[in-house]
Amino acid sequence: MGIKNFGFETIETYLQKGIYYIPDYQREYSWLKDEQIDDFWTDIVSTIEEDRDTHFFGQVVIHDDKTDNKKYVIDGQQRTTTSVIFLAVLRDLFEEVYNESNYSSARNKFEDIRLKFIGRWSEDEDELRLTLGRVDKDYFRQNIQINRPRSIVDPEEPSHRRIKEAYKELETRLRKLIDNVNDSKEKYNILVQFYNKFINGFQLMYVETDEINEAFIIFETLNARGKDLETSDLLKNHLFRSSGSLIEKVKDEWMKTVENIENIDITKFLRHYWNSQYRFTREKDLYKKIRTQVNTPNKSEEFVKNFRIMSDVYKNLVNPTEELYFLDTQIQKSLQNMKTLSASSFYPIILSMVNRNFNELDIKDTLDALESFIVRNVVVAGKVANKYEILFAKIAHKITEKELTEVTQIYDQLKPEMLVDEDFEMMLNTFTVKSTKVAKFLLREINDFIENEVQVLSDNRRIHLEHIMPKKTGEWNIDDETHQKYLNRLGNLTLLGQEFNTSIQNKPFDLKKQIYARSSIKITQPLCDYSSWDEHAIEKRQKNLSKVALRRWKLPENS
Repeated sequence: MGIKNFGFETIETYLQKGIYYIPDYQREYSWLKDEQIDDFWTDIVSTIEEDRDTHFFGQVVIHDDKTDNKKYVIDGQQRTTTSVIFLAVLRDLFEEVYNESNYSSARNKFEDIRLKFIGRWSEDEDELRLTLGRVDKDYFRQNIQINRPRSIVDPEEPSHRRIKEAYKELETRLRKLIDNVNDSKEKYNILVQFYNKFINGFQLMYVETDEINEAFIIFETLNARGKDLETSDLLKNHLFRSSGSLIEKVKDEWMKTVENIENIDITKFLRHYWNSQYRFTREKDLYKKIRTQVNTPNKSEEFVKNFRIMSDVYKNLVNPTEELYFLDTQIQKSLQNMKTLSASSFYPIILSMVNRNFNELDIKDTLDALESFIVRNVVVAGKVANKYEILFAKIAHKITEKELTEVTQIYDQLKPEMLVDEDFEMMLNTFTVKSTKVAKFLLREINDFIENEVQVLSDNRRIHLEHIMPKKTGEWNIDDETHQKYLNRLGNLTLLGQEFNTSIQNKPFDLKKQIYARSSIKITQPLCDYSSWDEHAIEKRQKNLSKVALRRWKLPENS
């Protein structure tokens, strides 16, 4: 049939119009107290203060599923959930007013909210008017619909924390208005003003259809233009709409992917995945591109199936210390290095290599080349990492199209853009590094390249970055200009382990050398050979470190 009902509804008529369910594939509760909840509160306060009759609260799209005999919220789940949270706050405050004063009108409002808008629940009977998706439904039922959130319990799930924070924020705002009021009737009048304005003044555009495809088309039409909605949400609904008779398979694959990547940003994954398979696309154009190319049931199923398979790889790329996809420990180490350098634009290359069944040795060698690229061009030369997004996506697409089938061919794509040895060494000789994380990484890798048998711990919490010429000059006889120029030079930095001693940080070089002598770290030991430490010593040491760095992050071998 298509659209059954269409029109504007108040919150009161909407919440009493049906029993609603949030589908499991929808996002968990996502409104933040400092953003959407703050806007929600501002809207209701301004509607009251300006004495406006109505406030447009957005739209809801409902699928009346005759097979399940349930009404599913396809669009509007966040504002629907927040409406119930706000009403639960009002319910609890009306109850408090009644308990402290025995004011019967407050008890009536408490009962109205509980019965009309929230519903009742027991182990034997479920009469709740809203049921959230699998992740949130139990927490929401127990801590919003039945009781208020328990203050002493901090929820583990991020969405549960957001639900609790939304309740607490709205409760706090209302309490500020009534806590200094002594008269119970006046408290009631304040609360009832908010209650009436919300249920009667806040209006929704309500669309109900009994065809799921129609619901997705409506969702897409309402949200695809001019509204700040996640690309992943738009895509999900497009895939469901395009999947026809395969919709259950597509839904299942999508849910598996969302559950698998957990807290990883699915829109970022989507973009990296797309750029590993197709021509480079920016996020603002991503939905339009995918909608154009993935537009049949079979294409939708193929897309979500491969997307789900690649989610295991992507987890490893994003969290190499916590996830394991690759068996080669050197790959894991390279991925950890790239994470330390905050590099992610290379992800499409690795995704496309896995998709094209490159072996792990080839992937390891490619990662080595990519790490050299990032260190040379981004870390040392200071070029913006996003500059190379297009290059990396182009390489990934060529791998997918089987234009690049050998690692040496990938090297040939990278090398023309890489900083050559002469420029790399020249920049290294005067390189200043202010990020402690990056400085530790560079020094650790240089040290381990020199000393293969005794490697420095990769745990940054157990190694310390030492400024040989200290941050505070103390007893050092050095002018401010020289101090500022050389303080964060790579040559003035070294690593210390357990021998690290904060008490000598600002002491003269001769005293510091006594600590350095006890170090087992290869790049720290030679400091004892210097008779003094000044700008000339820093420059000399930095040149020595640069020569090692040149070999550690070398250019890929020629094809």
